[in-house]
Amino acid sequence: MNLASFDIFDTVLLRKCGKPTNIFYLLAHRLYPGDEGKRECFITWRQNAERNASHHTKGRETTIADIYTNNGEDNFQEYTPAQLIEAEKQIESDNLIANPAIKAIIEQCRAEGKKICFISDMYLDSEFLASVLRREGCLQNDEKVFVSCEAGARKSTGTLYDKVREQLSPTQWEHYGDNAVSDIKKAKEKGIKAHYVNTAFTESEKDLSQRNRRFGYELSCLAGLQRAARITHGNDAYTALAADFVAPAYIPYVRFIFEKAKEQNIKRLYFLSRDSYILQKIAEQMQGEFPGIELKYLFVSRKALLLPYMQQPTAEKFLAVQDKQTIIGKSTEELLKSLGTTREKLEEEYQTSFNYSKIGNREEEQDFLYKIFDEKSDFLSHLQKAATEKRTMLNAYFEQEGLFDGTASAMVDVGWLGTTRLMINSILKEEGQKETLFFYYGVRGDVLGTEHGDFFTYFDTQELSTAITTLIENYFSASPYPTTIGYEKAQSGVAPMFKQGEMYKKNKIVSANILASKFLAKEIAQNNLVQPNLLKTWSKTTTEDILSLKQKDIDVTPLCDCEAFDGTPFVKRLTCKELLRVMLFGGRCTAYDKASVRLTVGYRLFPAVWAICKVTGRIRRFLYLKLRQ
Repeated sequence: MNLASFDIFDTVLLRKCGKPTNIFYLLAHRLYPGDEGKRECFITWRQNAERNASHHTKGRETTIADIYTNNGEDNFQEYTPAQLIEAEKQIESDNLIANPAIKAIIEQCRAEGKKICFISDMYLDSEFLASVLRREGCLQNDEKVFVSCEAGARKSTGTLYDKVREQLSPTQWEHYGDNAVSDIKKAKEKGIKAHYVNTAFTESEKDLSQRNRRFGYELSCLAGLQRAARITHGNDAYTALAADFVAPAYIPYVRFIFEKAKEQNIKRLYFLSRDSYILQKIAEQMQGEFPGIELKYLFVSRKALLLPYMQQPTAEKFLAVQDKQTIIGKSTEELLKSLGTTREKLEEEYQTSFNYSKIGNREEEQDFLYKIFDEKSDFLSHLQKAATEKRTMLNAYFEQEGLFDGTASAMVDVGWLGTTRLMINSILKEEGQKETLFFYYGVRGDVLGTEHGDFFTYFDTQELSTAITTLIENYFSASPYPTTIGYEKAQSGVAPMFKQGEMYKKNKIVSANILASKFLAKEIAQNNLVQPNLLKTWSKTTTEDILSLKQKDIDVTPLCDCEAFDGTPFVKRLTCKELLRVMLFGGRCTAYDKASVRLTVGYRLFPAVWAICKVTGRIRRFLYLKLRQ
């Protein structure tokens, strides 16, 4: 008989909460939800209970009945030992989930005619473990479950393998497990072909478990949930980034939005295209916890809003929505494009021309603004007419989506400056509507003020490094929708317009982000890991980790799949020339050069190379300031 045996914990079944001791934390909260002192006593007792019980069971393996009968009866009189055992089994059952990769191997082994069995060094009984394995679709029919506490033998000493051989008499035997000693070394010593199964925590997940004493158990549980999300949803580079960084960044933000919306009596949340697509998907998972709040996706963009906002076109309004309220340094062609025209059209139809391709100084800025917005400008009336037509379509879309129906609403965005808030609230006011509240993940130090509408921000200006903004906008907020460029009439009302040839299209980034985020959002709620300070710590810790890129197992290759940023590749492998340009001269080769450097030189050389980049950057800044004096 050809036998395939499988270790159970961390091989076939994963604990969603991570470390075994986190079961005791969750159990304590279920037993004593309102008594922190009792919870702490129980956790401390349970961590030592198995070892203490072994003193009473010398000569045989310890069972869960031994643990509670010999220790729990006097300490926690509110419950009988049987009740405590049942409660721990229920927590274990709730947290156990099948490893899809190993489940597939089990099914393949069955298809090949191999006998299947399961082996574990464990104090839980085989009947309980068999019920979980059967529920998860891993165990069938009369397949055996061997556990040390019943067999009186252990994998860690190799004796449990002897017991299995005595009962099943395999002629060929292979074993799968995650423990290098009990599953690999000891199996090989017994003449068994051993296969190592890697379900280890990533460096970031380990870091999270060990980093903060205040939320030690809670963060460890969150790290466990991240591992479970990663392994059960593909365990590839896309899922790893989603589970370890995207979901931890955005789940706390969405919960913050809901809590604030409830506090402000908001009845409808609009998630702005495209950055807020993933935020809406997370919100849909949480919606049951916050009944009475409607979720809607609003197709807008700065491009689609600019002309409707400019219905009464002035230079002041145009500058108000520019970064730092200036157009110096911007392409003349791009500025004209945003206003719905081109250099050629202006010259041909309005005899207006520019002798510069880029606004280089204050004089050129004033020249551009005068030629476009002066009352004598032939183009101004055309601009006003085009803006009015665009405003009419936008108003129809806004009305269709309920912005004009009086419902207390708020907009959800990522950040950072607030130009969308300025334009939307300006349009709403001009149409006789109330301004709307905005939610931001983070803001810049020069964020537009509340004169353009109130806003809440999850991270204050000093809390979040500005280095994360490019990564958040291009990877964390990946969306299947293209940029909205305007609106048009359709059979069903008013529909958003996209560039010709562009359409809704999911990719690996979007799919991984949604799957991991929804899984984690659900599990966090079910395990009551929703304390605001805990979630803020989780979000900040994981954000710092992805920014540092120090962990050797962070795979940044999925970042290469991001769309180009302002015509520049987001991340790519650099040529030697490009690498030297980044290191020595601070030249921008990609939108996220730090990840490009890491991808190019590898994790071993990356710290040294990036240190050089920072040193040369400080030298360049010193020389620049010196020359200005």
